Amino acid sequence: MNQNLKLWKSVDTTDLSYTKHVNQRGGYTAISPQYQLMIATEQFGAYGAGFGLCQSEMSFELFESTGIVIHKAVFFYLLDGKRYEFPLTNAIEAAKTTKNGRYVDTDFAKKVETNTVSKALSKLGFNADVFMGLHEDQSYIAELQNELAIQKADDKDAEIVRQRNEHEEWKQRELDTYQHLKTITALKTAYTAHARACKRRNDEEGMKAFKRQYESRLLDLGGENEIA
Repeated sequence: MNQNLKLWKSVDTTDLSYTKHVNQRGGYTAISPQYQLMIATEQFGAYGAGFGLCQSEMSFELFESTGIVIHKAVFFYLLDGKRYEFPLTNAIEAAKTTKNGRYVDTDFAKKVETNTVSKALSKLGFNADVFMGLHEDQSYIAELQNELAIQKADDKDAEIVRQRNEHEEWKQRELDTYQHLKTITALKTAYTAHARACKRRNDEEGMKAFKRQYESRLLDLGGENEIA
């Protein structure tokens, strides 16, 4: 593994137990802030000692005209005995004007600080699977659920065998669907999803099988192979 990604790869996967789907702004996955602090504490040490914010300042220059407050801070963390830091700028809508008058969110300072810490941690790779949109991919979620099932199983070997058999049955069903795909667009979409699912399971034989089916059906449909 590239050593530059050592920290990233150790913190990029998010425990599903600490996420929830929010049906706002088109829908997104939210992460428990306390969970993020726990994982960061595990890596760096206690908040305020091993990591945290310093030089934290609020600017109210835009508050009267827009209701927005700007937050500027420096995030620091200790890694392998060395201290690192970088600046961040964030913003929050602290006040909204409604038909009943102006409403000020009295928790805005707490919210923007929490969000700033989350943004800082995301730059280091924490919960990268959420920020990269992988939690909107059902095949990725299924893999996380499988990993959790193995961890919780009384007989881990039996659970691994069950999942392997289930994967093989899924693979055969999906391979059979290629003959029913009528367009090149549908074919490429299916192949991309299947190849990704097999890659996540380190199933090289599955990837080869789907590629063979893809190339064969592509010729039937009169297309040219654009997937290496």
